[in-house]
Amino acid sequence: MILDKEKICWVRKGAMAFTDQGLFATSGFLINILLARWLPPDQYGAYALVFSIYLFVSSFHNALLLEPMSIFGPSSYSHALPEYLGRLFRLHLAITFALGMSVCVGITVLKLLFSRSIVLPTALWGVSIGMPWMLLFWLWRRAAYLRLRPDVAVYGAGANAFTCIALIFLFHVWGRLSPFTAFVLQGIAGIVSSAVLMYFIRPQFKLSWIDEPMRSVLKQHWRYGRWVVVTAFVFWLAGDAYFVIIASAASITDVAAFRVLQNFVRPVGQLIVSINLMLVPWASGRFAERAGLAFQRGIRNISVIFTAASIIYLALLMVFGKRLMVVLYGGKYTQFTYLIPLIGLPILFSAMAEGPSVAVKAMQVPSDVFWGYAASSVPTILVGVFLTRHWGLVGAALGLAGSSFAFWAVISCRYRARFNELFPTVPESHENKRGIIDGLETEV
Repeated sequence: MILDKEKICWVRKGAMAFTDQGLFATSGFLINILLARWLPPDQYGAYALVFSIYLFVSSFHNALLLEPMSIFGPSSYSHALPEYLGRLFRLHLAITFALGMSVCVGITVLKLLFSRSIVLPTALWGVSIGMPWMLLFWLWRRAAYLRLRPDVAVYGAGANAFTCIALIFLFHVWGRLSPFTAFVLQGIAGIVSSAVLMYFIRPQFKLSWIDEPMRSVLKQHWRYGRWVVVTAFVFWLAGDAYFVIIASAASITDVAAFRVLQNFVRPVGQLIVSINLMLVPWASGRFAERAGLAFQRGIRNISVIFTAASIIYLALLMVFGKRLMVVLYGGKYTQFTYLIPLIGLPILFSAMAEGPSVAVKAMQVPSDVFWGYAASSVPTILVGVFLTRHWGLVGAALGLAGSSFAFWAVISCRYRARFNELFPTVPESHENKRGIIDGLETEV
């Protein structure tokens, strides 16, 4: 009976987690659909280019704050989460200030590279204003999962989606919608959703800025996140760097077309990344228990489930892609529908790599993730730029697919090597057999 109650509890948490991830991915999808439909192609291209720069800059926030928080929160600070979260808030302020300064430098660089464009610098000013609040929402949303409370994350994701989409509608009606206001409105939505999340999470802010526990947090986060910081650049180079490559090799309108196509597959990638909020803490706990066979079984199930789901989604997209382009974009960009199969390939390889990626993070070896993304950046450097310059969007899609395949191949090899090193022999004891049965499916 106790086991049945535990299963019911996990089913409810899983349902709420999927609701949260669905809200988060759907809101991003709708925002991009509305902007692509209502903004001129050059303005939407500017938004897409600056958003790719925002993702690169925000990856440092993820590396130093969010990723280590998912590892150390459930283990080292499970009995002092309010104080821990209060210290992370102060760290968030420091990091976003530094990132804001880097965006200001980026404004100067873009003015030199794209001197004819007036939209790009204003879009960067918009992201510099909205970024701290957009990332603050990411912080508190991730914090809700430290105590496995996806229901709280649902409240925040719902508030963020409703506020942002409502404001975009209003600004469109008023004729004030632009790349600049789009980022500012997302920042306002971040403030509203952060307030909702903080009401439930209750972080403890009444702490000194620098004390011994804060130094300990900084050391832990840096020790784990330094590899993730380096990974941030190669991760961006293997993916969103293609927006910059297309902008320099072709035109800002082609950037808009490339992002329009990716709008169909990016929600799947975001969903995969978001579900890590549940999977990484689970895998970290399993690894800490030294449950080798159960850990291996769970990682295998993760890869199989995600791969099967991505294949089904991509098959549906290939069948209904052209009709969706007409319905969602009002007939714009339909001449690019032939690229949908190529655009979908990276999602398939990312789904295949999800299990090994979760595993090496739980093993606390983020250096392996770095080597995976470093390998995936090689196709971008060696062939991606060349293909984009000569074949345009087709070349960019092929280069992106090659980068994703390289990441899957390397991260899978690194996971197998690490597992064999840490669990060279796993006896077939009663506990291990029971661990296999009570693997990922029982936990979830």
